[in-house]
Amino acid sequence: TDQDLALRNGASIAVFKGDTVLLVERARAPFRGLWSLPGGSIEPGESASEAALRELKEESGTTAKIEGVVENVELAVTDDDGRPLTWRLAMFYGRYAGGSLQPGSDASDANWVAIADLEKLSLTEGTASLIRLAARRIRGSSA
Repeated sequence: TDQDLALRNGASIAVFKGDTVLLVERARAPFRGLWSLPGGSIEPGESASEAALRELKEESGTTAKIEGVVENVELAVTDDDGRPLTWRLAMFYGRYAGGSLQPGSDASDANWVAIADLEKLSLTEGTASLIRLAARRIRGSSA
């Protein structure tokens, strides 16, 4: 059905290093020019966490250790042809584990951003509050 075509399963990850979080600038629709967390589609045979780590590596050149799930998010967007599309995203959080920051695949830029400075960037909707939630959880887990 059309509805099945309009539902995509994806994963993203908030990676923290100190008081900064890794963000990528989207090079393609639907969020071109906006900053968001690394992420994308879950491929057949891949778990959500595997997808999050693969996308992280593809989009930023870095690796992370996943510490938990922030939440599962549904995003209503339009695809490249303007058709409505719903993304079901499993959003993970974790700590930077290595690699050197290098934007790749569908990211035009990648940067460590201070959590205090999130408002200064054009972020995808809802991202800042999810990052803050993940930051609180990761601080709690290191206590």
